[in-house]
Amino acid sequence: MSIRLVFVGGGSVGKLNQSNKKSGSDFETDFCILASSAGFWAHCIKDNKNGQPADVIVSKNNTTALVDCKDCENDIFPLSRIEENQELAMTKWLSCGNLYADFALKTSDGIRIIGIEELLELRDQGIKKLNLAQIIENSISFSEWVEVFGGPDC
Repeated sequence: MSIRLVFVGGGSVGKLNQSNKKSGSDFETDFCILASSAGFWAHCIKDNKNGQPADVIVSKNNTTALVDCKDCENDIFPLSRIEENQELAMTKWLSCGNLYADFALKTSDGIRIIGIEELLELRDQGIKKLNLAQIIENSISFSEWVEVFGGPDC
């Protein structure tokens, strides 16, 4: 399965001329569209005034995932970008029997998906930030993530 990445905000992966908040918002929309085009029901969660624990909720084949989208400018992901409300909500989501609470990281290598549990484990090991090599080592590509959900498109 081949997926072509097209970013609604006009920026290319890793080369952004927008504010971090604006480019992050564009990436949330782009991810939602990309997930939908890959056969998911996908919805962007917008509640910036109260903060939200994730940016997108996706569902396919009786499996649902919370996804927080992070634009990794310069291919670095500081683990401090995991907000307390995200950590609490995502770990509760998993404890309720849901299987996936993931971060979608936009890098020069494309979109990489890593679970909250993996990120918290890395943080517990004393790691403060991930470079591109560490992101790739600890995550899967968007295409690989789509395959995890399998089955027919919605």
